Amino acid sequence: MGRKSNAPQRRNQITWALYECLSTKGHEKVTTKEIAAQANLPPGVIHYYFKSKDEIISTLAQAIVDKYSRQLEIRLSDGNSDAQHLESAVEFIVDELIFNTQLNRVFYNLIQMAFERVQLRDVMKKMFKEYRDRLALFLSETGVARKDHSLGSAVVAMAEGFSLQVMVEPDAVNRSDVHRLILHTVKECMPGH
Repeated sequence: MGRKSNAPQRRNQITWALYECLSTKGHEKVTTKEIAAQANLPPGVIHYYFKSKDEIISTLAQAIVDKYSRQLEIRLSDGNSDAQHLESAVEFIVDELIFNTQLNRVFYNLIQMAFERVQLRDVMKKMFKEYRDRLALFLSETGVARKDHSLGSAVVAMAEGFSLQVMVEPDAVNRSDVHRLILHTVKECMPGH
């Protein structure tokens, strides 16, 4: 009888070790040796689970989308009405995406890498597409708006624009104003408005 493979756990450990590295350093300073150290693994082990650093980066991009999508779904499971779902979604976008400086530092490192490495552009295109599509689907499922990908794009643009400002100048905007502006924008797109 063979031993159970721990490959999925190791891949996950390495993926989130990259997240931790990117949250404290620029991507150009992160090496596979540092990722391994963050994961508490010998450096040579990384190549057993991933073909390249770019594969770890691709896996991280998808893991981020999956993690925050699950968190949003969990948060939305508590609300009973469309209005509560909308309020919860906007709170989530503001608190977990816009004002999450660790996530934003990682995200902007991923974007910079996509500019520098052609093979990562498709990964980031897919990440943004999923981000927009999941927001558009959520808004349509809760009855807030018809399934409108441009609304998903607008919410992503607002979230990323605000998060970039927060990263550069933390006091440029405040949570309540950002929350109010996003909520207002989405409500303006609601049927009957």
